[in-house]
Amino acid sequence: MDISYWLDTKNKKEFPSLEENEETKICVIGGGMTGLTTAYYLSKAGYPVILLEKDRIGKHTSGNTTAKITSQHGLFYDYLLQSLGIQKASQYYFANEQAIHNIESIVEKEEIDCHFQKQNAYVFTESEKQVEKIKKEIEAVRKIGGHPKFVKDLPIPVACKGAICFENQAQFHPYLYMQGLADCITKYGGKIYENTKVY
Repeated sequence: MDISYWLDTKNKKEFPSLEENEETKICVIGGGMTGLTTAYYLSKAGYPVILLEKDRIGKHTSGNTTAKITSQHGLFYDYLLQSLGIQKASQYYFANEQAIHNIESIVEKEEIDCHFQKQNAYVFTESEKQVEKIKKEIEAVRKIGGHPKFVKDLPIPVACKGAICFENQAQFHPYLYMQGLADCITKYGGKIYENTKVY
């Protein structure tokens, strides 16, 4: 099986398995991005936290991502607006925007070296017939409070009839980021156990 670029990182940190009973007020199950982030915030706030991972931290979905941190997920917001309404669509959009800010803040405060960079995100089409869908998506995002742009020129050499551009998005090395979160969890008094399955 091929291994992702991110998981091919050298000098991976390892954590022990849980071999005996331990008591804690909070147990986080799963060492992916969500579990590590949850354990990070809790341990930083002073709560006793144990994180359990059945394999290795970040090895599965989180370690095989595209490494983009965006509020833009394809042509999605027009559908969300039409199906769930402006309030839900807006909540979803701003939750994603807040997540970008939160990750950037953690990277800066904890000095996590994970190649974090602010970037623009695009969805583009090579077909003139699809341009109206792009424009409709832009209208939908503007209705819920976003500020996307319609562009025809991309920073890569591809044919483009039109694109939606979300500015101030980001990219990073997700596995290095997760290792940084793990370091912070233990720094703040939390514990991590790998190869520990929860039944």
